[in-house]
Amino acid sequence: MDARLVFLILFLAAVSPLASAQLAKDFYAKSCPDAEKMIADAVAGRFKKDPHIAAALLRLVFHDCFANGCDASVLIDPLSNQASEKEAGPNVDLKGFDLIDEIKAELEKKCPDVVSCADIVAVGAREGVRLTGGPDYDVPMGRRDSLVSNREDADNLPGPDIAVPKAIDEFAKQGFELEEMIALLAGGHSIGNCRCFFVEIDAAPIDPDFKKNLTSSCDGKESEPIPLDSVTPNVFDGNYFALSLAKKMPLTVDRLMGLDPRTEPILKTLSDKPTDFIPTFAKAMAKLSVLKVLTGKDGEIRKSCGEFNNPQAASNTSVIRISSVDPDQMAGLSSSQPLPGGPAAADPAVAEAKKIMDGVGAAIQPPNVVPVGDPVVKKEEEPKAAGHKLRGGPL
Repeated sequence: MDARLVFLILFLAAVSPLASAQLAKDFYAKSCPDAEKMIADAVAGRFKKDPHIAAALLRLVFHDCFANGCDASVLIDPLSNQASEKEAGPNVDLKGFDLIDEIKAELEKKCPDVVSCADIVAVGAREGVRLTGGPDYDVPMGRRDSLVSNREDADNLPGPDIAVPKAIDEFAKQGFELEEMIALLAGGHSIGNCRCFFVEIDAAPIDPDFKKNLTSSCDGKESEPIPLDSVTPNVFDGNYFALSLAKKMPLTVDRLMGLDPRTEPILKTLSDKPTDFIPTFAKAMAKLSVLKVLTGKDGEIRKSCGEFNNPQAASNTSVIRISSVDPDQMAGLSSSQPLPGGPAAADPAVAEAKKIMDGVGAAIQPPNVVPVGDPVVKKEEEPKAAGHKLRGGPL
């Protein structure tokens, strides 16, 4: 093997960031051995008082992970003159934040500065699924919390009126196969409710009797939430498939799923054997819970889930945070775009390696990695005025 190529391999191995740091089931075995049990017990306690918390936690993990990775960025509270993911249209009716905060507070008493908010969200969702009769799947831990939270990252989450081809495309971008997308929708819409605001009765074919009941529930008044599964709204099961095919689901996307030629055959097969989707759902949830996680020294372990540990104030405004720079760029990785107030964020290791492979005998300099201890500060325009069409995500 060419000596330069050998050197290149060794060089990249030495200077690449710790992106390969792995999540692990026993990540907190020494630092906080009771962490998973404390999360599970807290969710179970709330579930006894309010079974709807299970659906809330399931939706929360989807909205966190699908937007910009499982990094607890959805938990950051907005300030008076800046928006965070929490204020994005699809997120305005998310629930469960108070429970996440309660769990975090208890963990901070037991194991200060150890357990991330991102891990609490991921494990909490699994516990909610399990308590409603769904599958128990492994959630490896070791996620770290983000240093950014941008409204724009969540504004384009798949909504309840999304067309099936677009949904397939959006899920595929996140690495999900068609069967996994269907399983996530089926499981996510097996439990919980939606508001009438998100119901577009005539946007897709609908069963006449179901339409009459839905119209009566939502017509011109503030109504109680509408169950997604009208048969067993608080039980995780496979009713979704038969209800979607019968056009008896309140959300547009669910009725469209029973009509599209790519999804209809799968729904028909699963309507005959509705429990067959559960292993696929468990696999898809395990995949969802590790999307674009921060590990190693990236991000931080927040002391409070709703705010960064060390927010920096912009010099001439009261705006704190919130950079639109991707977390990888913040770590000095794989981007040719300049960081605010600094040099280009392209990986110096790659640049120098390219010089070597091109035969340029330049000396190799240490990589100029951008510190990640504090959020990157960026002056922003005033957030857009309210008036966006609010949309709920599919979970």
